[in-house]
Amino acid sequence: MLGGSIYIESIFAWPGLGNLLQGAIVDRDFPLIQALAIVFSFFVVTLNLLTDVIYAVIDPRIRYGS
Repeated sequence: MLGGSIYIESIFAWPGLGNLLQGAIVDRDFPLIQALAIVFSFFVVTLNLLTDVIYAVIDPRIRYGS
């Protein structure tokens, strides 16, 4: 997903986190690369949790726990 955002932002000249990451990699800005990795990881974990909760609400056959 991250690689795709870098391509899309480059093709359409949209400023965003992918473009920021690409610039940080070129400039070897390691603290910024680490911060962006944490931000992207947080987004992925949060969206996966939200998807699981919505999936359990929509489909009554899915129940987590006992």
